[in-house]
Amino acid sequence: MKLHTEIITLCDYALISREGKLSVNGIFDELRVQKFPGGIARAFFVATLRGEPDSAYSLKISTENGKKVINTLTLDVRTALNGKNNIILELVNLGFEKEGEYKFVIYNGKDEVGSTQLKVMSADQPAQEVRYKLPN
Repeated sequence: MKLHTEIITLCDYALISREGKLSVNGIFDELRVQKFPGGIARAFFVATLRGEPDSAYSLKISTENGKKVINTLTLDVRTALNGKNNIILELVNLGFEKEGEYKFVIYNGKDEVGSTQLKVMSADQPAQEVRYKLPN
């Protein structure tokens, strides 16, 4: 089975229990910054991978803005006997030079395994109003 992500997100907090259960709190895909350069003091990057059972992989996690690579981290991971692995990376003082769409990508060699995007914008921009229609 080709390696792929089942879950990939940014969040306020994440952990894996002793029993191997993944907990993810405060998922987000937008960040409002007071001024640029700016960022976030603490966040978590979370991914659940699925591939060949009990296999080792060397992964590259990249933060990209358009075609420009901003940050890269290399990880060696191993899937469990069920072919899964949870990855949690704590991101501290994550900074952004300017507004834009930032993509967080996991690569296995040159193949993209999964990605998620973060829209970074000025706090001065008004938030989009979301309306929900509740059933009667």
